[in-house]
Amino acid sequence: MKRYLCLILFTFTISLSFGQSEIYFDEVQLNEYDNFQQEIFEEKDEMKIVQAVKVTNIDPIFMKDQYSIRVVNYLYETLFNYNEKGEIVPNLVQKWTWNGERNLEIELRDDIYFQNGDKMSAKDVKSSLDRMLESAVFKDFFNDVQNVKVLDKNLLEIKLKGKNKLFTSMLTYYMCSITKEVNGIIYGTGPYKLDKITNKEVVLSKNKYFRKDVKPSKIEILSEVSDRKRALLYFDEAVDVVLDLSPKQIKELKKEGVISENTDVIETKELDTIAIMFGNKNNIFNKKKNREIIDSIIDRERIVKDIYNVEIANTFFPKKLFKANLSTIKEENTLEIIKENKLLNEKIEIITLNDDISLKIANNLKTQLIEKGLQVNITPYQQEAYLMKMEKQDYEIAIYNILFDEKYLIYNLGKVMVHDMGNKEMYNATLPFLEILKDEEKQENRDKIYDKIVYLISKNKPYIPLVHREKVILESKKIKLNY
Repeated sequence: MKRYLCLILFTFTISLSFGQSEIYFDEVQLNEYDNFQQEIFEEKDEMKIVQAVKVTNIDPIFMKDQYSIRVVNYLYETLFNYNEKGEIVPNLVQKWTWNGERNLEIELRDDIYFQNGDKMSAKDVKSSLDRMLESAVFKDFFNDVQNVKVLDKNLLEIKLKGKNKLFTSMLTYYMCSITKEVNGIIYGTGPYKLDKITNKEVVLSKNKYFRKDVKPSKIEILSEVSDRKRALLYFDEAVDVVLDLSPKQIKELKKEGVISENTDVIETKELDTIAIMFGNKNNIFNKKKNREIIDSIIDRERIVKDIYNVEIANTFFPKKLFKANLSTIKEENTLEIIKENKLLNEKIEIITLNDDISLKIANNLKTQLIEKGLQVNITPYQQEAYLMKMEKQDYEIAIYNILFDEKYLIYNLGKVMVHDMGNKEMYNATLPFLEILKDEEKQENRDKIYDKIVYLISKNKPYIPLVHREKVILESKKIKLNY
């Protein structure tokens, strides 16, 4: 696209001055000029994707973060999937039958192969599901599975301990990806295979055993924490796809001319919450009272309006996930207890990723806390060190992005409690409510149960939501995924 713009400018400026036209002429070779239309619309056979945070794990049963989960669609497949209408459809399944409320009989497709060339069988699927049930980070989601039994070469039965109206949809969860472990290597049945994973990139190439032709042949997944730098990589044609941007950011980037008006913007099912998160360092915020004080003395609207120019979050989880009645955010005032609290004697550290937006939020928060008499300093970190701090909860306050996926109702709860908050006790305490949720048939009643669970989480003040955002994708017209 840059070359095409240069050609237009060249045509226009050559009539004004020869010297000015040389600027553009030097950038365009004659063969490019002769074939520029073909180049613009020619599909590329390699795709570069850039997202905010690096992929840290490629084994689906151990994935905890949304950034790693994104590789699942390339490397793995689940028994069932969602279509574009949001309906559950068979994926690796030929047909299935519920024998009563507890027994799901599944006949597998006969044309599925793992990335090492082995043909998928019912025995492989049982081994994969058993591995998930025994070792997965969120294995408790599936504690109502009694056993998985092989009935024939391509036939198996999953027996439940009780009814679960959400079970088929739960089999679409990424941790239910069908895998085969051979000599410590995990193979999937997806359209691509893993070539390389480092701190800087993940490189995938097409799986020659996949049942369809795969394009592009190669995919690279990179990371860049700065939203603006990711957009500039797209502008410079260094990448083909940009993730982790909001519609508001796209609008601003178009206004600035960083991306063109006709750039393809694709909606996703991903949402994120920008939040002030409390950690365990120095035990300052292990006390709920101290978390409540911070919540009461900061002006969330002042932060959000100054940086995002959008409405502040008025629900604890994003509204698009469910209808919230109980889990709404109510402003509270506990200023009168600040002077009597030891928090005034502590020097509070705010950690953040070293990117423009996060630093703006941290500085705004610092200013507000200092105005109330607290001592505050900010420590920015590069991605690697920041992620390590967050995983170990080795911080007092952090500026943090919580990612959600609209498709994974129950998973969102577990991920927030276990991965984002690091609170396994709270997660265990909510499991009985999750069992009730699974039994409920009506969406309206499920929303009420979900709302109650989120309300119980929010009462503990684990973090302060600032803003909820939808996520969109920037995609080059030269790239077309075909599989």
